[in-house]
Amino acid sequence: MKGVVEEMVYFVIIILAVFMLFVFFTYQRGTRGVEVKKSVEERLLSEEGTSAVFTLFNNKLPLVEKTYLECGIDSILQGNFSKKEMNKVFYGIGIGKVNVTEIIPPLLDNYAKGRWELRIITPDGTYTYGKLEKNEVVYSYESLIPIPEERVGKAILLLG
Repeated sequence: MKGVVEEMVYFVIIILAVFMLFVFFTYQRGTRGVEVKKSVEERLLSEEGTSAVFTLFNNKLPLVEKTYLECGIDSILQGNFSKKEMNKVFYGIGIGKVNVTEIIPPLLDNYAKGRWELRIITPDGTYTYGKLEKNEVVYSYESLIPIPEERVGKAILLLG
């Protein structure tokens, strides 16, 4: 009888060890999946932000032949000078007024689908496109931008 009880104890110990290994490996696999998911999301946000900033700085509007960011800067400078709208810029009789709030938001929505905010800060004023709460910000891209008359401003793109 002593041998049967001893075998049962060993059998229970083996079953508990296998169960603990099963739980441990399941936990490891689950946390690894979360880490991979976070890594993929982080990389996706980083690439979205980089692409959006690259587009703002390099893509030119047709007819105007200025980049999106230059149009935003010009609208702030003209709006501050004329004390009127800071979201429209006048490029002459041939082109007319360009409403920057109709150009920049659709461009950035292609990259982040409403989870963005762009602030263009110049010595003459600031204009914000989009809206993002402070607790929703995941990434922030900040870059110095040249302003006419040898001044410096900032462009800040927030992604959530």
